[in-house]
Amino acid sequence: MGRRVSILTISLLATMAVGSVATARDAKPRIVVDVTMLKEVVVADGQGRRDVSLQDASSTSPGDTLVLRIDYSNQGEAPAHNARVVDPIPEGTQLVPGSWTAPGAEMSVSVDGGQTWQSFPVRRPVTQADGTTVMKEVEPSAYTHVRWTAREPLAPGDVRSATFKVKVR
Repeated sequence: MGRRVSILTISLLATMAVGSVATARDAKPRIVVDVTMLKEVVVADGQGRRDVSLQDASSTSPGDTLVLRIDYSNQGEAPAHNARVVDPIPEGTQLVPGSWTAPGAEMSVSVDGGQTWQSFPVRRPVTQADGTTVMKEVEPSAYTHVRWTAREPLAPGDVRSATFKVKVR
């Protein structure tokens, strides 16, 4: 199994339905997050077939691919509306484009330390030698954070997961 790493921050915007009894009004969501980081190891057999396994990421080298899995659950007593999980891309790594999965959530990225969010891929205007401006995708190393926003409320007891990959520089 992977090891837990402390590279995750969570931002939860919770709204609750107003209930008619005191316990319903006092109920709150409580999001608990668990992050696991594993290293992809690729082994080729004699016929050139590749087998990919996930192993402990306690030692890494440049070029290694790491898989980060974020499990988030609502252990509170009320639904979590607009639950957002924000994860900084680990220092010394870069996002692997198209490597994420997050059923039931919208993924967005930041290139400015989590100050602003955009859809992937982020494009920026670049002035050409002839003075014209074209929109170019930023390099994978420019991404600083990923964020998932749940499309549906996270009910008490619900657990959801998101994964993404980074490459060690």
